Amino acid sequence: MSIPGAISTNIAEDSATVGVQAETIHGDVNVYQVPPHASPQEKFEVGVRYLHGGMPTKAREYIGEAVVDGYVTSRSCFYLLLALLSGRTLQQVPKEDLSPLLFVQGKVVGGADDRWSRAIKVINRLLVSLEKGDVDSPAIDEELRGLDISQRDEILRNLEMFLNGPVQDGLWARAFDSARKDRCEGRRLQRVWKFFQPEPIPARVRWPRPAVTTTGAWIRSITTTILSLASACFIGALSWQHAWSSAAPALLLFVTGCYTWARSGVEWRFRIERRQAKDKEYLAVGQRPTSTSQHGFANKIDRQFNDYFARYVPRSTDRTEWLARTAGVRQTLRDEVVDLYRESRIDAKRVAWLTRYLVSDVKTRWQAGTLWEYRDQLRVPTSTKALFILGAAALAVGGAITIWGGLHVRPFSVAAATVVALGSGRIAVGDWLRIIMEHKRFAVEQEEAKQLLADRESAFQRWTRKLADKPGDLEMAHWLDCDRKALMEEAMRHYKLAPRDVIAHAFIEAPATYYKRARVRKGPWRYSRYKLLIFLLTVDGVRQITVDLDFEKAAFHDRGRINYRYDAVAAVQVTEADDGHRTFELTLVNGHPIKVEVTGPPPDIVEPGEDTRTVSQVTLDAAGLGNTLHILEGVAAEGKEWINHERQREQDGLANLANAAHGIFF
Repeated sequence: MSIPGAISTNIAEDSATVGVQAETIHGDVNVYQVPPHASPQEKFEVGVRYLHGGMPTKAREYIGEAVVDGYVTSRSCFYLLLALLSGRTLQQVPKEDLSPLLFVQGKVVGGADDRWSRAIKVINRLLVSLEKGDVDSPAIDEELRGLDISQRDEILRNLEMFLNGPVQDGLWARAFDSARKDRCEGRRLQRVWKFFQPEPIPARVRWPRPAVTTTGAWIRSITTTILSLASACFIGALSWQHAWSSAAPALLLFVTGCYTWARSGVEWRFRIERRQAKDKEYLAVGQRPTSTSQHGFANKIDRQFNDYFARYVPRSTDRTEWLARTAGVRQTLRDEVVDLYRESRIDAKRVAWLTRYLVSDVKTRWQAGTLWEYRDQLRVPTSTKALFILGAAALAVGGAITIWGGLHVRPFSVAAATVVALGSGRIAVGDWLRIIMEHKRFAVEQEEAKQLLADRESAFQRWTRKLADKPGDLEMAHWLDCDRKALMEEAMRHYKLAPRDVIAHAFIEAPATYYKRARVRKGPWRYSRYKLLIFLLTVDGVRQITVDLDFEKAAFHDRGRINYRYDAVAAVQVTEADDGHRTFELTLVNGHPIKVEVTGPPPDIVEPGEDTRTVSQVTLDAAGLGNTLHILEGVAAEGKEWINHERQREQDGLANLANAAHGIFF
């Protein structure tokens, strides 16, 4: 075994683990959904999308079922042929899988002559040439040039496992050129990150507690008010009877003072209580309820707020000071988000946009110096205090003059009425103050909530517009296929190999050490960072390259290379956990293990109608693990003799395939 150069690789070994930074399930995307009572054509279209998404197993299932159910066209036959061959060598194509091809022979009405039938003829001729061992490379290359670019790309992508010889050089050269061109098309570098963002949940706001006054409070306040007014009127009438000239200004002074005192007093009291309530929200840090699980919704929201507050530090501000002085705001906002969105199946990541907006808003107000401006806005003005004092003085003076005048007429009755007026008035003032304060609080909080909702809805719309051009799963699959071809081209260039020198090749796509992941419903996991392994099998042995792929930046990092003979492969195995988690391990005779976690841990949330094993299976299908295992297990069992045995098995497989495909537009 030779290991050229220094090796730098991140292959997981022993107890290494893979960490999920974030995961998303786009349950609103139905690219792989088969509608109830689907027609054969609808099943076929879903199968084609599976094929384009790099999941040939599911593609064979749906396309084959659609064809057998009667959906037979030149296009369906073309994709059926591709699906049967995609992602596996000829030896992996069982005879029973060829039955749909036998079924469609001669069933296309009129012997269609269109671009799909022409593409099938090219494949048929290629299969016949490979079976006879007489490949006219220039002729086949010329026929391939006559096809649409998309058809050529699909033929290479799906037949790449068994094409060999000179024709392979031309196909791969064009494929490499196409991959270089398409690798960053469609603004990939600007859009890929959006695929890993969940569908945001709409804005919500905590509406204020309604103003509630009990029936008893209403009865008590009205009764005491009537009693105090009746007593005051009785005293006023007697004072007027004694001396109307002095009673008139006294009564006017009393009424004016009473109004001014009550109005300014309510305003003073409201500002104080409102400011205290705001201080409690912004400044006080109470005991926060604890989450029962570190994976619970509240705990995840905690981490969001802690993370964004730690990252969104205002300019020219010490981080420690920022975190300390905003602790109360942070807790209040966190508690509000938890209360608003804490539902049975709400993913915390769906409200991350709101967390970012709230933290950004706090930062903006801090920098503008308006975070605590409510304290100035709610400070009681001197004019209000002065009016309150003057009103109280006028009330007292006017009341005293009025009472004094009434005492001259009926002293005992006025004294009793004064006691009743003061007692009932005190109760009435207290009750009405609570009622007015409650309604005033509700009105102010209602307006604040409406404004908050409008601001949050604007933020939600901005974020939604930003995600509007989120790439689809088929785009992600196409970009990943381009990355694979770019890596294969790099490996061949490094080892100075022509495509014809490669007997077989295999890939493994696994999540890197830390990653974000997302998928559409019924689709495979797509990762923000991959661990890519490519195995090039030549007459001299195996050439293996391992790289880290930053999928969001379309960049390879941490390349590792290792070469070994066929007889150096001791064992190949895949371990499967009950939840569908798979680990691939290749062991060399010197005991060196090459171990890769092919799938990440099972998701926290599984969409209805799915299970972790199904999700794992489609992810493995997209990762190409089946073909890789077939090839490497053959190498481990047969050593270098695998080459001769493989070529013999290819001929047997070609004969079966050519016989099944013969007669379709041929």
